[in-house]
Amino acid sequence: MESKGHIQGSKYPELTGLMEAGEPVCVTFEPEIGKEVPEIGKEVPEIEEKIEEEEEEKAGEGEPERKGEPERKGEPERAEKSDFLFCELVHKARFGKTFRISGQRCSPGDYVLGLSEESPAAYYLKSGRYRDAEAAEKAARALPRLDKEFCSISIEPLSRNRDSFDVLILFLKPEKAMRIVQSNAYSKGERAKLDTLGAASVCGDCTVLALREGLGLSFGCKGSRKHSGYEDFEVPLGISFEKVKEIEDGLSRLPGTRA
Repeated sequence: MESKGHIQGSKYPELTGLMEAGEPVCVTFEPEIGKEVPEIGKEVPEIEEKIEEEEEEKAGEGEPERKGEPERKGEPERAEKSDFLFCELVHKARFGKTFRISGQRCSPGDYVLGLSEESPAAYYLKSGRYRDAEAAEKAARALPRLDKEFCSISIEPLSRNRDSFDVLILFLKPEKAMRIVQSNAYSKGERAKLDTLGAASVCGDCTVLALREGLGLSFGCKGSRKHSGYEDFEVPLGISFEKVKEIEDGLSRLPGTRA
């Protein structure tokens, strides 16, 4: 599913204004940086002068310059596994931090994000969140799972996102979340679907389900509320890139809640 586009954070004042603390967070599932470059290089003559000539010709034809493409200024050269949970990283990005990771510390999160095939059923049963093994196994099978291939995950505040993202995650008071639901219904009058388990909230409900359904509504989960630090009165919510412009437009047209 194509879910990226060239947009800047300044284009979403309505969405940004819904958050009373911090800003929306962009999550991007990135392919391997420079993966196609070696193949391109095989077709380029080995003589340095000819390489420069071909690059100049391509630039004249309007093609983007490929020189130095694998390196992106201001970003780490290689993603590494983080010692933080995915939800913790998202919350830190809310307040200005930027990350590029190849993995994270939450085992259910690894399962949801497609980083592991190990079911979290045993972990869930041991945590006491489910009555028995059957209920824990059923809960684990109900978790949404990412089926998108990627090499690294970029997590950054909307204001620092340069040109693309897959999912936008916000932390909102219920009234503000209501306005996003209303904005979703503005054009076609369609109901938003609430599909949540109280588990794998930020990674599952707000990221994977948002990618799949366009909108991921959640009340949070024990892990994200315990480790991330967002307020008890806040709910996390995810919007796919494809849905963001529609939501932003709807918000600009809706009457105020107390109007």
